[in-house]
Amino acid sequence: MESALERWYAIHDARARQMEEIYARLGRSSAQFWDRRARFYHRSTRERGVSDPFFLHLRQELEPSLTVLDVGAGTGRFALAVAPLVQTVYAVEPNATMLSYLRQEAAERGVDNIVTIQSTWEAAPADLQADIVLCSHVLYPIREVVPFVEKLRAAARRTCYIYMRATHLDEFTAPVWRHFHGRELARPPAYIHLLDVLFEMGIYANVEIVKTPLSLRYPSLDEAVDELLEQLLLPDDEATRRELRTFLEGWLVPDKGELAVPGKEVVSAIIWFPGAGCSSA
Repeated sequence: MESALERWYAIHDARARQMEEIYARLGRSSAQFWDRRARFYHRSTRERGVSDPFFLHLRQELEPSLTVLDVGAGTGRFALAVAPLVQTVYAVEPNATMLSYLRQEAAERGVDNIVTIQSTWEAAPADLQADIVLCSHVLYPIREVVPFVEKLRAAARRTCYIYMRATHLDEFTAPVWRHFHGRELARPPAYIHLLDVLFEMGIYANVEIVKTPLSLRYPSLDEAVDELLEQLLLPDDEATRRELRTFLEGWLVPDKGELAVPGKEVVSAIIWFPGAGCSSA
């Protein structure tokens, strides 16, 4: 019988092989993925942080004297929501383009207590700590999940929070993927796979299942084409653009002045456990 970690590896590796095969065929690299998608990601998440169930749960523990470490902060969805409620937020994010949006948004809002650190979590300083550590939608492409989580736990003086999906966004865009690639896209790990790994690590985590509205929305058909070309790893040529545009015209749903991917809600899990610095850990 395979272990939870072996299962995590198998799920991760199947997806990684498929994705890298497609990237190689396109002559592109996964390393630039978030450079190319940062603008859309920022637009689709910037107003959602304060209403997200993850923040609403987290807010119950926040106090003005506490520090927070946001690992994989992206463009600042949760760092910006948390910052007014705590002393300092340390935002770790490897992508420079994503961090530029976070810094710009913080400046526009007059938020001056976010310290940005451009780094992967694996390469971040080992002595980086905070009272509360949060890690939202980061673990899906991480193969070596055990040392990653161990470092998260070691950094948390009070509580470590991890946010992961049960319903992957790939499930909503699957019809377009199948149309162009002719096969299913291998899914990344989900929250249940992390729970199994945590159990093997001796971490008996708390879990709350939550639902959020699907945020795959576009202000115009042209922007939908631009974004889905990248998200679905399609060649950027005129023939593909025309075919994608035709498909999307009949598939996207008009909603409140925008075009939305069919589907109403995404199921995710808030996972939390005591940090290594907590006396109850």
